[in-house]
Amino acid sequence: MLLCLAAVPVAAVLAPVLDTASLVLVFMLAVVGAAAVFGRGPALLAAGLSVLLFNLAFVPPRLSLSVADERFVFTLAVMLIVGLIVGQLTAGLKAQAHAAGQRERQVFSLYGISRELGQALTVDQVADITEQFVRRHFGTPPVLWMRDLGGRLRLVRGTAAAGLAQRAQAVADGHPGATGDDTVPGALVFPLQGTMAVRGALALAAPGAVAWSAEDRQWLETCAALVGSTLERLHYIEVAQASAVEVEGERLRNSLLSAVSHDLRTPLASLVGLSESLPLTRPSLSPEQVELAGAMAATARRMSAMVDNLLDMARLESGAVSLDFQWQPVEEVIGASVAATAQILPRDRVCVEVEDHLPLVRLDAVLMERVLVNLLENAAKYTPPSAQVVIEAHRQGDAVEMVVRDTGPGLPPQRRGDLFRKFARGERESATPGVGLGLALCRAIVEAHGGHIDAEDAPGGGARFSIILPLGQPPAMPAGDDVMPAVES
Repeated sequence: MLLCLAAVPVAAVLAPVLDTASLVLVFMLAVVGAAAVFGRGPALLAAGLSVLLFNLAFVPPRLSLSVADERFVFTLAVMLIVGLIVGQLTAGLKAQAHAAGQRERQVFSLYGISRELGQALTVDQVADITEQFVRRHFGTPPVLWMRDLGGRLRLVRGTAAAGLAQRAQAVADGHPGATGDDTVPGALVFPLQGTMAVRGALALAAPGAVAWSAEDRQWLETCAALVGSTLERLHYIEVAQASAVEVEGERLRNSLLSAVSHDLRTPLASLVGLSESLPLTRPSLSPEQVELAGAMAATARRMSAMVDNLLDMARLESGAVSLDFQWQPVEEVIGASVAATAQILPRDRVCVEVEDHLPLVRLDAVLMERVLVNLLENAAKYTPPSAQVVIEAHRQGDAVEMVVRDTGPGLPPQRRGDLFRKFARGERESATPGVGLGLALCRAIVEAHGGHIDAEDAPGGGARFSIILPLGQPPAMPAGDDVMPAVES
């Protein structure tokens, strides 16, 4: 109103040198100023007030709303329309400029937090940066949940009511985020979304339960996405570091095992030979001494087998073993394994069931025999002396399955997932001799053959170990004419 009133004396000063139609521009300037300074509503008011003041001050008869000349009606109408349009456009440009400036500030602020998050090395640093950012721009502390390496969601910043914590857990588990929480009025929960998974949740309550604007929601959602990406980067850094430490530890352990087992192999072989030759000495040993020498020989052979497992395991994992693949009949490998374990597993305790006309299998007979021997020895150690052991072999589609099944107590439920890991035993602190490498060696050999080994409880009780080997395409047998060529007389 003051701008429009100020336009009257300015137009009065210019009236002697300008015509009446040109004075309209002075009032249009007042409308533009109102729109630029105050916005759309005041611009509309200034347009109407300018038409009214111009009519009163400069259109004859003056100081009256009546119009003596009908041509001024058109001038006043055009003045009103132009004033409204110019006011709207000017106010729109002002709003756009304000929005652009606000977006520029938001982008600059997000760039700042992005740069800080890019330099963060720990989860605590990420939490501190996020808390400072939210406090600086929204004036309220955030509540942050983040996942650890085990995937568990834990609260790292702020305090949360039970309802808000449940909502955060639901959002972190993959439910839609950026929605209000009924139990906490004015609260928003956003997922910390990484590229591969949700890494946590960010919750924020509006001061005084004021409703959040769409821009605030979008800004917070972008901030949560940046934090999620940073957490995912830190997660994979931790995974890579843990994997590197594990690989290096495994390499050092394999080197140590290889060195120790290699140095023990020769003394143990000598000990086995000496203990077996004791009963042949003169004068003859007493029955008690013979029994003691036999026990020494059995213990030495068992220790030698453990050392062999250690050395073979180290060689397999280092890639130093080259498998000698040949097309072999499965029944011969099974027969050699049963014969090799005759001392600890009598023949009457072993039942062999091999399907007729099994095709040849491409395998390393020595290493596959080691697999079956370890399984038979494992059955002999962990089953009662009277338990029956069954070895089966049959075709299963394009593979051959070999099964070693016993009627013992079965597999321990609490340790079933660790059976094929190195140095894993069926029972912790067990009195049964062994170092827990037999099944790990079995898995390494079977996987080197492109097969798979698994363990489960047998339907009738006991344990069941299954080995599945691919058949492949055996070579064609040569014809008789090609085997023995004709000889001319």
